[in-house]
Amino acid sequence: MRKSSFIIIAIFCLALSACEVEFDIKGLDSEPLFLMDGHVRKDPFSPGGCSFQMYLYGVPSAAGDREFDKDARCSLKVYKNSELIDTKDYITISTFYGLIADFYEGVCPGDEITITAESAGFPAALSRTVIPQEPPAVDVSYSLEGNDLKIRFSFEDNAATDDAYAICFRKIFSNRPPDDSQIGTSFDLSFGELSESSFLDIGPFDVSWEDGDRYYGIFDDTFNGRRKDFEVTVPGVGLLSYEGNVYARIEIQRISPERLRYEIACNDKGSNVLGFIGLSPVTFAYTNVSGGSGVFSSGNVGYSDWVELSLMK
Repeated sequence: MRKSSFIIIAIFCLALSACEVEFDIKGLDSEPLFLMDGHVRKDPFSPGGCSFQMYLYGVPSAAGDREFDKDARCSLKVYKNSELIDTKDYITISTFYGLIADFYEGVCPGDEITITAESAGFPAALSRTVIPQEPPAVDVSYSLEGNDLKIRFSFEDNAATDDAYAICFRKIFSNRPPDDSQIGTSFDLSFGELSESSFLDIGPFDVSWEDGDRYYGIFDDTFNGRRKDFEVTVPGVGLLSYEGNVYARIEIQRISPERLRYEIACNDKGSNVLGFIGLSPVTFAYTNVSGGSGVFSSGNVGYSDWVELSLMK
């Protein structure tokens, strides 16, 4: 742990021992809220529609009951361009439900997907996202420099759209060249730690998050309509320690900007330990859910070809 972390912890403990922080919750709404975290994505290996994945939580209000009726249910509805295409009315609220997943035929780029969550005692929650157009082709090359694996890649942004991108670096161990439809698993990059804190640096990207796989997000603000070149490093060639064949590829996802805004807000909120006790400005959460909280986003996925890294040994 870095020295700065010890300083933050010491200040935090001192503040807690030196004063009391009082919160006046009078007048707060006693109704609970729905917290959504959902994503709908179009994949080239499932061309007939889009996959849908979502977590849904019931969050009690600080001014209301802290527990939900065990029999309470939520009705989740999904619309495509204002037309109802699915209703899920079996979702329990009293406990963590788990992953809600489905596949919707006929969903195309440009379609607006709307979700609503309704239950007695909750405000109705609603969020919308528009399926992005196909992502740009990504050019990628790999080279071994000392003990490090250098990955260089580039892609061209569309000047006509407000874009954001999610990049995932994927690997697969196989004795034969993998099929294009084999997705593989993600691997992390290392950019060290930020000099002002113990949090990890995210290199040339705007945010990083994990959703089963590690994604690196970037807005197109600095290269709108132009080609962007990236160079990242996998230190120590950990991928090449495997005795068999190792293959790598890049997943590039044109993604709705609200996902990146939400992940940035989550990271900012998680790192602002002093805001809770009034020693730094409060960090506010971003959401695109009306009547609730969280995020609902969409993406359109593309992949580079598999490249055999074992040849570099």
